[in-house]
Amino acid sequence: MKQRIVSRQQWRWFAGFLLCFFIVIIALYIRMSSVRSSALESGFIRKPQPVTVYDAVVSEQWTTANFLARVQGGQTIELRSEVGGWVEEKKVDIGSSVDVGEVLLVLSDQRKELALIESKSRFDAAQADLKELRRLYNKNISLVEKGIVARDTLESLNNQIAAKRAEVNALEASYKRSNWDVEHLIIKSPIKGKIIDVLPDIGQEVLANEIVINIVNSTKKKVVAGVDANWARTLKTDTEVKLTNTIDNEPQTSRGIIRGISPNIDAASGTYSVEAEITDESNNWLPGEIIDMEVPVEKLQNVIKVPRSAILSDSKDVFLFTFTEGKAVKVPVSVTWLNDKHGAIPQDSLPKDSKIIIEGHTGLADKQPVRIIN
Repeated sequence: MKQRIVSRQQWRWFAGFLLCFFIVIIALYIRMSSVRSSALESGFIRKPQPVTVYDAVVSEQWTTANFLARVQGGQTIELRSEVGGWVEEKKVDIGSSVDVGEVLLVLSDQRKELALIESKSRFDAAQADLKELRRLYNKNISLVEKGIVARDTLESLNNQIAAKRAEVNALEASYKRSNWDVEHLIIKSPIKGKIIDVLPDIGQEVLANEIVINIVNSTKKKVVAGVDANWARTLKTDTEVKLTNTIDNEPQTSRGIIRGISPNIDAASGTYSVEAEITDESNNWLPGEIIDMEVPVEKLQNVIKVPRSAILSDSKDVFLFTFTEGKAVKVPVSVTWLNDKHGAIPQDSLPKDSKIIIEGHTGLADKQPVRIIN
């Protein structure tokens, strides 16, 4: 009986010990959780997330469309030889820049040079004969008045003068034609531009009306882009466009004006051609280079321009974060994309003088403390 009483007391003591142990463990767990939560909360307060912001400014903006375009010369000429001959000198090569009147090729043809000498001699002789006939005619006028020479002689001299004058005119035309042939043995540039191709080489015979040089006009360049039917109907002539090219990772920008839109589709590419004249020649772009043509499409009033990096989305909303009193505030917005880098949101989407978070918003939560680092 005494052993049973002792055994019950031992079990009660053991059960009490276990109960106290569990109570202590639970108290410690609650204490640790509370301390950890306080530490995290105090950590957020002490170390807000760094962000970069962008001032929201109300303005008017254009939506734009971008197309790839190819640079072309404003005018391409297939220069033909006016006369035949043999190439004696070649003054230019492919890629050479030339001015109006600059010598490109020098041809030689001894037959034309001899013909010029012959026609010049015959023309000079005929002029001398005409001059002599006029001298005799003037001399015989006084003799006729004195009755020494018959009037028929004077009329005969007058007829000879008329015939010789006609001969002189014909010989003058022949001389000028021969001179023109010799002058055009020197082939000159009719425009300012760049040489695309020089077909004949030194010593090669060139025939009359044969293509010898291709030149592209470098004073008025243009760009041509291919667009689909919807854009061909939307775009307008005389619209100013922005042209951009990248050389050695450095952007180059020029301006242009749309001069024409093709009414017919190109069978090979299935697109319509949009041609824009380059009005800013500060960049020496060469024909054949591919550039970006940005065309304004629609003007938006009273909107806020927002970088694409600031626009976020989840399964439900499109939104951005604003910086408000040291916290990131999530604001749902509707965006009209201006181009591939910027969008526009209505003026009433944000409070006045808001600051939009554009960097550092990864993993942000609404009302989370943040700090500006820029």
